[in-house]
Amino acid sequence: MPTTPQPTAKPRIDTFDYLRGFFIVVIIIDHLWRWPNIFQYISGRGELWVSAAEGFVIISGLLVGYIRGYKNRKLPLKEVSVTLIKRGLLLYLWMIITTLSLVTTSWVLHFKGSIAHFPEPKGDWLALIGNVLRLDFVHTLTHFLYLYAIFLVLAPLAIWLLRAGKAWVIGVTSLALWCVGFITHIEWMQWQILFFVPVIAGFYIDEILNKLRQLSRKSRLLLQYGFISITAVTLLISAIIILPLEPGMFQYTLFSREPLTIERILFSFIWFIGLLSLFQLLMPILKRYFGWLLSVFGGRSLTAYIVHIIPLMLLQLLVGDTDNFWINSLLAIICVLLTWAILKIPSINKVIPR
Repeated sequence: MPTTPQPTAKPRIDTFDYLRGFFIVVIIIDHLWRWPNIFQYISGRGELWVSAAEGFVIISGLLVGYIRGYKNRKLPLKEVSVTLIKRGLLLYLWMIITTLSLVTTSWVLHFKGSIAHFPEPKGDWLALIGNVLRLDFVHTLTHFLYLYAIFLVLAPLAIWLLRAGKAWVIGVTSLALWCVGFITHIEWMQWQILFFVPVIAGFYIDEILNKLRQLSRKSRLLLQYGFISITAVTLLISAIIILPLEPGMFQYTLFSREPLTIERILFSFIWFIGLLSLFQLLMPILKRYFGWLLSVFGGRSLTAYIVHIIPLMLLQLLVGDTDNFWINSLLAIICVLLTWAILKIPSINKVIPR
């Protein structure tokens, strides 16, 4: 009896896992929103020209293209499509669960620290449920779930086009959707370009890496250090401009997130490549000193993204806002470590998707 052909097994790419883990750590610190603290010089408070959110979307698209596109290329398209759509619907469900939980908690409890809340009047349950189901409102702390759910449901079409050798159609369509979203202020249409362009790169990742290996060592190092340098310089410039201001006070023009400008998109890709190059260069050090943290967050990024709201709400419930640098730094560390501890609970992924 014939069996379904299986793709050749390939090891996980550690650099992707570590970088994704780094993005999650930064997102947790930014979501806690306790400034000043020592980590603002790494995270940029989420207010620089590019934030960890863009990086997380890019690497998610890259991995969908690599795993569901390239590694699963010998599986029937229907099987891959069902897997992606089911996961998208699962994340939509978790978006509902987390948003309703966060808003309900903010309505019922008195938080000493700051936490985002539902814009409708307190106790308006019908408005809350209706807005969440229609995707008119998604809580800031788990906002990515709504975007990722939409992208995963659309991903089978991209995989089909990639298998047909029509990557250019994805690129042109993605750019057109961004234009429409920019004009109409539809958020997911703007952000999808940060997902689907990397899907193309993920599908051809082996070919890209092989091309790079064919270059001379000098050329590879020039590319690697070039992207790192451009990222470092532009990141430093944006930090010098923005960080001296009070949190939330900087008004964007070129690098706006709402709407998502083409300048921010271009720098998102540049900074992503720069960080990826840096992490590749520093992998021995990262594995030795931060592997216990980044590998766990990277391998279970969605779990971490979902459960980080638990320690975050706990800290905001118990500790009032303060401008004490060291207390805020300690709270950020505690929030990250508590999230890490939750991920270490046996069988946690039988309940929450990874």
